[in-house]
Amino acid sequence: MDNIDIVREKLREQVPLLKHLGITVSEYGDLRVVVVAPLEPNLNTHGTAFAGSLYCVGAMTGWSLAHLSLMDAGYQPSVVLAKAEVVYKRPVTHDIKASTFVDKATFDTFLSDFKEKGKARLTVDVSIFCDGEEAVCLTAQYVAFNKAED
Repeated sequence: MDNIDIVREKLREQVPLLKHLGITVSEYGDLRVVVVAPLEPNLNTHGTAFAGSLYCVGAMTGWSLAHLSLMDAGYQPSVVLAKAEVVYKRPVTHDIKASTFVDKATFDTFLSDFKEKGKARLTVDVSIFCDGEEAVCLTAQYVAFNKAED
């Protein structure tokens, strides 16, 4: 099983809400990740994506990037969301697709801190687009801890 499948399974089995909302990692590579969710289980009373669902998708996008990038570096980290700020710019009227990336220099600093201190912080900007325009922007900070080997 490769790292993306391990993360998909972890999210599905350890966070039941994400399974109900249909949230899954669809793409990962080159320090970039895409997380998707169908609109139907995430609808609000206006027939658009529920703000809470958009937040969850965005938060899991950054979490997935931090987790997968450290796994690719040979670690089995524990990653938590430390803080986040979200801006809702326009309604999302179709399936939810969130993406984020981190540049190599930022990742190298994150990885160096993780190796030296056993924990590190990573801040990312996550975007959700609708009809070619950014509909949601989430800026989130994650803290990764190095799990002790058993």
